[in-house]
Amino acid sequence: MLDGVLEKVEQPLAHKELRTLYADNETILLVDDHKFALDTACDILDQYGYTTITAENGEDAVEIYVRKENQIDLVILDIGMPGMDGHRCFKELLKINPEIKVLVATGYFADGQVKETLEAGAAGFIGKPYRLIDMVKKVREMLDRR
Repeated sequence: MLDGVLEKVEQPLAHKELRTLYADNETILLVDDHKFALDTACDILDQYGYTTITAENGEDAVEIYVRKENQIDLVILDIGMPGMDGHRCFKELLKINPEIKVLVATGYFADGQVKETLEAGAAGFIGKPYRLIDMVKKVREMLDRR
């Protein structure tokens, strides 16, 4: 019985903490070849007021970024994609905008291409599957970096 009361008390506190993580008119380009991952990330970010644009592969991401560079504040980029993988996509985005903020996403350990991409200048890393609190905190942290 007491557990239910504590759970109800803790939920509003967590919600108060999350209020500081809401969007400030920011747009995020989400790049992932898995529709479920894109939908999950969009759902999480939409809840916090972020505008999301999606791309299902690296080629589309580069094309979208060329057209909407001035509107995109952050890119969340899956590393393991067929065709133009995340690392190659990151290099192409970097050519367009050397100051681009990219958050690398993967369900694997941060080694190999993830490590290479981070060393090449990606702003950070987020693991998959996405967890609401981790994602909104990391996104806010990346966007607040100047």
